[in-house]
Amino acid sequence: MVSWSTKRRFMYGGSAVLILAIISGIVFFRSFYHAPSCTDGVKNGSETGVDCGGGCPNVCTTDTLNPIVLWAKSFNISGDVYTAVAYVENPNVNSRNDRAQYDFRMYDSSHTLIESRTGETYIPKNKKFAIFETGFLFKNKKPRYTEFSFTSFSEWKKDTSVEPDLVINYGSLLATSTSPRIEGTVLNNSLQNIPYIELVGFVIDSRDNVVAASKTFLNNVNKLSTQSFTFTWPKSFDLGVEACASPLDVALLLDTSGSMKSEKQDPPEPFSTVKSTAEEFIKSFSDNDQVSVISFGNKAVEANTLTSDKQIAITSIENLSLGTTSQQTNITDALGLAKDELAKNGRKISKKIIVLLTDGAPTEPQVKGEPDYPKISALASAQDIVRSGTTIYTIGLGTAVNEGFLKDVSGDSNNYFFAPNKETLSSIYSSLNASLCERVPNVINVMYRIP
Repeated sequence: MVSWSTKRRFMYGGSAVLILAIISGIVFFRSFYHAPSCTDGVKNGSETGVDCGGGCPNVCTTDTLNPIVLWAKSFNISGDVYTAVAYVENPNVNSRNDRAQYDFRMYDSSHTLIESRTGETYIPKNKKFAIFETGFLFKNKKPRYTEFSFTSFSEWKKDTSVEPDLVINYGSLLATSTSPRIEGTVLNNSLQNIPYIELVGFVIDSRDNVVAASKTFLNNVNKLSTQSFTFTWPKSFDLGVEACASPLDVALLLDTSGSMKSEKQDPPEPFSTVKSTAEEFIKSFSDNDQVSVISFGNKAVEANTLTSDKQIAITSIENLSLGTTSQQTNITDALGLAKDELAKNGRKISKKIIVLLTDGAPTEPQVKGEPDYPKISALASAQDIVRSGTTIYTIGLGTAVNEGFLKDVSGDSNNYFFAPNKETLSSIYSSLNASLCERVPNVINVMYRIP
């Protein structure tokens, strides 16, 4: 049996060993254990990768999408000086990159690299933005196309910050023929001051081609305040492809009565000139316009239905022929056929137009005892067409036309054109084309980036 004194010695000895073990454990823990962190080079804690994901500020590369280069282009600023611009989109909703390396490459028409430049930029979260490189000088070569690519990225950072409330207002393009400019304002509606804002402006034509780009900066935009900005270009630039506010559906009505060869029999004049100028008129239409060709003598004949294929309409005109000298002029029938065609094949979004050319007064259809019936029926048909929303333009060729009647047919004296001779038809069609097409102004897109 163990004595009480022996038990006490074991108790004291065991306590000493336990205390020594605890002290040794604390010393070991403090010397060799490191808590998980986002900079220890080890995947630990809540991390989904090495020092990224989970509670770390860095986003793992596997969880990010590459920025999308929407386009890259070079712009001639003045003389031999060019600027290169890339338009980029970051599809990552809540992550940014503070230091992204990039490379511009510019090639001439023979696909030879004539200039390259590297740089670094900031990529904001979930945003489209532009990258500019300025001051390219080309004396003997011109850039034909430009390429852009990112070469490396720093760590992607989580960014859940709220975008400041900015309101950007701007007007149309000013002084386009001298030194173009765009003027506007930025209203900072947020409750924080913004030390620096980068603004980029694009001028875009009707086919979504960017024809000009410019960049400017604003400093110290205080909360609840407004600052003005201006984009400028040192010289005028090509405004690109213009478009009409609405596509056109045009019915072109051409007189083929016998009097259209009163000046010459072979080739018939003024008819040959009428055809050639009408063909040039059709060539002026845009790709989105439609035209139908209708001829009229004793009765109206549709040479082709509404089509956007200009060559079909031109061929229809080439194939037109004149009737005999006794051929009459049935404007009523021509207007009725045009009305039906526009109603049947015209588009809801289009501007509907009838252009009627004649060298005389209507003589058909006839009603016994009513010598003015050809005029009365034509005017009634014209008034019905105008009420439906279609615009009628009339062209009177030569001195035998009844100008009062043709003005009444159009419903507006400004829509009547007098051609004293066939040589004036070309300029009349040019004026008519300007009336038909209400030009759409170039689109302006202004965006901002806050580094």
